Amino acid sequence: VAYIEWLNAKRAAGTPEYRLPKETEWEYAARGGTTTARYWGESADAACAYANVTDQTRHEGRSWTEKHDCSDGYYFVAPVGQFKANAWNLHDMLGNVWEWTCSEYDEGYGGAESECTSKNNASARRVLRGGSWFDGPRWVRSATRSWYTPVTRDSLLGFRLARLK
Repeated sequence: VAYIEWLNAKRAAGTPEYRLPKETEWEYAARGGTTTARYWGESADAACAYANVTDQTRHEGRSWTEKHDCSDGYYFVAPVGQFKANAWNLHDMLGNVWEWTCSEYDEGYGGAESECTSKNNASARRVLRGGSWFDGPRWVRSATRSWYTPVTRDSLLGFRLARLK
């Protein structure tokens, strides 16, 4: 959030502002116009072409997580854009790193997924979407969600900016 505030402060008059996406915005973008479990279809088997997930590469590093019978070539986080994009040309929407949203986690989808919670509420659980390099392909789906508090730092976590009009 500090980076986004800095970026917005540096912007020229009349240029767009940025923020973390709301959970609903994130899922809409991740699906890329599809209604399937993943933007490439229902099957997890094609994951290595589209997402950085736990696979043979990770397993060779003695991972205790499930392995997938393919190799995407990355043991940890991959550089941006190494995998096939979705139909809207968005890369890495699934796998690689869990992405922060600005929405507060509500297990029952009570409406918080469509809003940004106050940045002053540091103890509120924030929604993470997309899965990571540490997750098996069956868990890397457009609808999969998790949460952490905003003070959490981990190599599994990253963010994507939403540009405001």
